[in-house]
Amino acid sequence: MEIDQGRSNPKLIDTNWLSNLKKFDRERFDSLKRLNSENRKELAAIYSFNLELANIAWNISEPELGYLKLRWWEDYINDINKENSFGYNEYLLILSRLIAEEKLHKYNLLKLVKARKFDCSKKPFDNYEQQIKYIQDTSQNLLFMGLSCVIEFNDYSLRKNLSECFGLSLGLARFILAAGSLSQNKCYSFFLPTDSDYSAYFECKLSDSITERIRFDIDFIFNLIEMGDMKLKNVGLKKKSLFLLNPVRKCLPILKEIKNNPQLIFRKKHKLSFRYKFIGKINELVT
Repeated sequence: MEIDQGRSNPKLIDTNWLSNLKKFDRERFDSLKRLNSENRKELAAIYSFNLELANIAWNISEPELGYLKLRWWEDYINDINKENSFGYNEYLLILSRLIAEEKLHKYNLLKLVKARKFDCSKKPFDNYEQQIKYIQDTSQNLLFMGLSCVIEFNDYSLRKNLSECFGLSLGLARFILAAGSLSQNKCYSFFLPTDSDYSAYFECKLSDSITERIRFDIDFIFNLIEMGDMKLKNVGLKKKSLFLLNPVRKCLPILKEIKNNPQLIFRKKHKLSFRYKFIGKINELVT
């Protein structure tokens, strides 16, 4: 995306935002398929904005440049709905409309922008609590914003609970599944307690702390999903709306495999082994 220097009427050029979302965030893109066309575009716009911000950190080598670009976006969000503030970019025009209709709030978009500043720092998390806060402000926050656009989730407490269960779990899962690719690119992933643990991580080796972290987080993910399913039991939502909560479920077979063999986190691409595919098919037939 290109941004010109004219603050009043920036040229936001991104004609392929839907195809980019499909390519770079396939799980979330696929979760929208059962929605009506209006809701599908609304949620795709939110997820595309997140992708825009995430790409800033990936495409800069100097943290200060990333901070500068994110501050620009903060100003942009604060000026939303002013005349010509979003130029002619489709997904940003959709965000502008959602805020005008009060389906979205600037606060949540700004929370997302601020969280991405951590990505630009290229530093590890200070502690586990900081990692969880980061996921709450990104993955959990994203799902909350998405559910806010769908009338079946108009109850605030329901959105809050479901986004915590299915958004937080997805964020945790993605940290685990991205560990191999990140370590080989000398990028930090989940929090580890010591420098020696990070040294092992960058050498694609396991330490006791890495193994413990992986297994703890995978158990936490399954517990969150179980809690979410309990909350869904008496709600009576349409099946097509439940697909919004599905991205993390697609990760579960691979997470089970990793829990049994933590060394698998260092794969760059995760493909389910024949054994686990076979077990999955048996479970489908039994249940």
